[in-house]
Amino acid sequence: MAESAAAQAATPLTLEEKKAAARARSRAARAAQEAGGDAGLLRVSPAAAAYIRAAATRAGTPAGVRLRILAGGCSGLEYKLDLLGADETAGPLDREVATNDVRVLMDLKSAIHVTGSVIDYESTLLRRGFRITNPNATGTCSCGDSFTA
Repeated sequence: MAESAAAQAATPLTLEEKKAAARARSRAARAAQEAGGDAGLLRVSPAAAAYIRAAATRAGTPAGVRLRILAGGCSGLEYKLDLLGADETAGPLDREVATNDVRVLMDLKSAIHVTGSVIDYESTLLRRGFRITNPNATGTCSCGDSFTA
């Protein structure tokens, strides 16, 4: 019996299951926005916020980033973070989250993929950079820079 459960867990999702999961993430992102403040959409850790604020100060831009989810990487989707431009504002199809005194802008598709995620920053002997903990990821590559949803 345990073998059949393990075999089912290793079975790839069907297209219909992937679509249903994407619809559920979309509903969660929309509900988070409608709840006000996008509190459940995305969180930036204090360490990541401090790094973003310092980088923005050096660049002379507002404290914030634009998060994009792009096709690519080992697992199919990858994160892209860019500092906000000096006069960059949220467009009509963007989601904006303010957390730890940092603004995060993202398009709807990206927001769907990162609902409930935490952006953290780490600096160790082996790795320095952002680490995104994404509850929607069903698989990641070994470096953690790309994921499957």
